[in-house]
Amino acid sequence: METDTDYDELDDTVPCCVCKQITPPDLSLHQHLKIVNWAQCDICDGWVHLAFCTTVRVVRRHSDFVCPKCEK
Repeated sequence: METDTDYDELDDTVPCCVCKQITPPDLSLHQHLKIVNWAQCDICDGWVHLAFCTTVRVVRRHSDFVCPKCEK
């Protein structure tokens, strides 16, 4: 059974395809704990920091997502 809490293993050495970093560049500006959500682009298969490198905050399972690079 698939649920929204099932996660695929993400290689933590793969950088964001927008900012080219593993940790979002503005993360240190947040004084409180911040969960960094990622989404995979349906076109280039690159991973993106949501809420840091795109205006999208949440991508639901089986929803389409296109990164800012591929939107152009």
